[in-house]
Parts: sequence; structure tokens; C-alpha cells
Amino acid sequence: MIKEFLPYDAVRNNTLKLAHRIYKDGFIPDVIYVSLRGGAYMGNVISEYFKVVRKDAHPVYYAAVVARSYTDVRTSDKITVEGWTYAPEYLRIGDKVLLVDDIFDSGNTINHLAEIILERGIPRNDLKIAVHDYKYFYDKGEQLPFQPDYWCRKHELSVNDEDRWIHYMSHELVGLGEAELENNYYAQDPELREVLKVINEKK
Repeated sequence: MIKEFLPYDAVRNNTLKLAHRIYKDGFIPDVIYVSLRGGAYMGNVISEYFKVVRKDAHPVYYAAVVARSYTDVRTSDKITVEGWTYAPEYLRIGDKVLLVDDIFDSGNTINHLAEIILERGIPRNDLKIAVHDYKYFYDKGEQLPFQPDYWCRKHELSVNDEDRWIHYMSHELVGLGEAELENNYYAQDPELREVLKVINEKK
């Protein structure tokens, strides 16, 4: 497995540039939905950017959705949506919607959420999908209908490539070994050794 540690400030800076690109394209969202929890950090940055550039217009509504992907006994992916802070039922024709997540990997969750939004009558041109990392498997048998419109980084991969794990240091702690904690956390702040020792104690 290839593992990359992505610092929060790199995600912030990349996301600011992404938000600026969206703005320059003329897509000004009325509603930003973030997929929790991965999309929250990016969503905060994008929301702040549009708060500044739209200070004389009506504010962008910032909302979240909790959706989970799991595999059932027949090994098919299932998506459960546990709640929206701004229900899609409140969307109106003409609203421009930005759906944000940290990574597009299998794409199943984003596609499920996009379908729910489009079912409210929002045209595809008024729904944009933005992610930090876009994993595009060029030799995948069939591509999902909804692919990201905006991304910070695109990884063109084969389904046969070694797995690539992007560890977002803005929020992730799962899956860290002692050496990874030492190199990426304790080296910068030794006090975190006491704070995070519970990670290995719980294994």
C-alpha cells in the first residue's frame, strides 16, 4: 500500500485555489452540501471563500449530510443517508448546488447523494461536485454517471495498481502506526505523544 500524509494547510491552500476556480467559472452556489465527515474541512474553506466574494449578495447556505457506504452479505455496496441539515426537499428550481467531499474513490456515496439532489428537479448543470482527490480508474469496466466537476488533484489509476491511501491530517487518526505517529505528529509537537498514545492502547 502507498500511503501519503497530506497536511491540513496543503488541503486548505488547494481548496482556496479550487474555490477561486469555481468562482471564476461563474458557478456561484446557493447551497453547499458537505459529505460528513471528509468534506467538512474543505466545505469550511469553500464556504468562507464565498462568504467573502459574495459579501454584497445573499449568503451561501452551508449544510451537511451524513451518508455511509457498507457492503452487505452479497458484497454489493449499499448507501445509507442518516440525515441532512438542510433537507433536499427545500431546494428550489434555479438553486445552484455544490456537493463537496474529500475524495472520490469508488464514487458510490457521491453518486447516491447526487441522485437525491437531482430528484428534487435540480438540473445537472446546476449541481457541481468538488473533491480534493479524484481517483479515476481508467480501466474500470463501467464508470459511474456522476464524476467530479472540480478537483484539486486527479490520480489516473489502474484497477490493478497498488492501493493508495491518502491520510488527511486535517481530521483522520484511524490506521496510524507508532512510526507514522512519531514522524507526522510527535516530531512537530511532542505533547501529542501523551494525547495520542490511546490509539495504540486501543489496538
